[in-house]
Amino acid sequence: MIDKIILEVKKTERAADKIIKDANDKSKIIIDNAHEEADKLIGRIKEEAKKEGKMIIEREEKLARAEADNIIKKSEIEKEELGKKSLKNIDKAVKIVIKKVVEGK
Repeated sequence: MIDKIILEVKKTERAADKIIKDANDKSKIIIDNAHEEADKLIGRIKEEAKKEGKMIIEREEKLARAEADNIIKKSEIEKEELGKKSLKNIDKAVKIVIKKVVEGK
């Protein structure tokens, strides 16, 4: 009778060991799959971040170019105005020089 009980206990222990081994194997597979999925997700997130970063850079470059164009246009207008003013001043300077030459100074 005791032998039968010992055999049943050993049988139960072997079944428990098999259940534990199966559970460990399954948990390893689940963990490996989770790591794999996490790596894929991280890869997708990185790609999306790169795309979004490129879009932000392109948008900022367009804004910077537009601002640079405006600055260039304003500079060209200023240059023209300064050129016109300097021409007026040249006329005055020439008149003064001629006057001084005529006066003999």
